[in-house]
Amino acid sequence: MSVLDKLRPFKLQKLKISSFDNQERTANGLDFEVMYNPESVQQNFTNKFARNPNNPLNKEDAEFTYSALSTVRMKLIFDGTNVHQYGAETIAKLALGIQKSVKDQIDYFLTNIVKVKGKLHEPPFLVLSWGKTINFNCRLASLDINYTLFDRSGHPLRAELNISFVEDDAIDEQKKKLGLESPDLTHYRMVKAGDQLPLMCQDIYGSPMYYPLVARVNKLKSFRNLTPGQEIYFPPIEK
Repeated sequence: MSVLDKLRPFKLQKLKISSFDNQERTANGLDFEVMYNPESVQQNFTNKFARNPNNPLNKEDAEFTYSALSTVRMKLIFDGTNVHQYGAETIAKLALGIQKSVKDQIDYFLTNIVKVKGKLHEPPFLVLSWGKTINFNCRLASLDINYTLFDRSGHPLRAELNISFVEDDAIDEQKKKLGLESPDLTHYRMVKAGDQLPLMCQDIYGSPMYYPLVARVNKLKSFRNLTPGQEIYFPPIEK
């Protein structure tokens, strides 16, 4: 075993953003490895509650309605000053002309991670992965770019990217997480005036938390705008 092979386990593992053309994350995968790992990663989980005034003890309480999609936020640094490189790596990249400017790095990031793709008509499907810290199926929700250093010609030399990702799992993955398997609880319901999807899920499953999955299975543009007479399919769930 060579010295390099022995040192490989100690190599710094970089955060990676993988981009795909389908929600199952199998088509046209492309990996983007960050230049610097983020100093911190913030992940948010939110449960939504409605105010319930019907408490028999004459005290208003909170009634669970659903769990919102999880989000992940981080700051990434794009640098064109080469301070992150040294020795043979810098010399080789300069000699081959493959050292990318900050503008080139950001353009690549915008094209492959952020912007709507022509064939998809929507932004790409992403996976964040970084050791045991994070493995997150998501889409990019927002991006703020702050250029912090320029050369004399006005070309950016360093930029900070504040990024927010929102959870996005394929249907099969959601079923695994929610335990949707048994066929004995399959339902079709006709929407009546005043029906709300979270409350319909509460009635069928005993919990409103499944409404995002039901909305996606039925390809609803908005779970809030149900049409009387519309038929809604409620997939099977293992209780």
